[in-house]
Amino acid sequence: MSHFNLEREIPFGWSHRRADGGGRLNNNFTHTLSIVTSVIGDEVMQIAGEVRDDLGRAPIVEGVHNFATRRDFIPRDLDDPSLEWGESDVEWSYTVMARLRSRFADAPVSVLFKHGGLVPRFREDHIVFYGSKGAIYLEGHYGSGALHLHDGKAWQQQPLPAEIAAMVPDVAGETEQCWHHLARAFVRDICGETVEPYPTFREGRQYQRIIDLIRESGNWTDAPALA
Repeated sequence: MSHFNLEREIPFGWSHRRADGGGRLNNNFTHTLSIVTSVIGDEVMQIAGEVRDDLGRAPIVEGVHNFATRRDFIPRDLDDPSLEWGESDVEWSYTVMARLRSRFADAPVSVLFKHGGLVPRFREDHIVFYGSKGAIYLEGHYGSGALHLHDGKAWQQQPLPAEIAAMVPDVAGETEQCWHHLARAFVRDICGETVEPYPTFREGRQYQRIIDLIRESGNWTDAPALA
């Protein structure tokens, strides 16, 4: 579950344009899908989803070169008649359901991915894994926050295992930590070292095909015909 609480007035740019790789599926869902498949298993059996453009348009502002600092360029006067606007053609919210084959379960594992684009946000982002005897709850949209375990009786916060904590890059921001971790694994790999599996162009192609299917939203049934 994730919600970036992103201001609606952020300057128009590549993230608003499908042709340039914009949209929340390309820039959030792919990361969370990779997290889930690394834990559950990478065989995605079935997928269904719904997307929505909650934004509509954004102001066109000159001088934005760093995507991470685009908030600093939000116009002070959004009613300025000279302000130009760009039209969004991508999703800012999505709901995706998936079924994954896993060595941990006899039946396919059901996964729900949800990202909100409407503001303001009410609850914090999190990732939850449910097992037959307990559950694991990770705070943060990419799971970099506090770790909580449920033993079948109650939730208890736990320290991050030392071997995992040692692998977390010492940089601010969940997205930046992910970038550093992937770059570190890639460099070690091309240097001939043994590394854990990480997303490659193969997964990128697969995920893009999944995104295209979700954007079609072809799983709807017209309810009036059921009356």
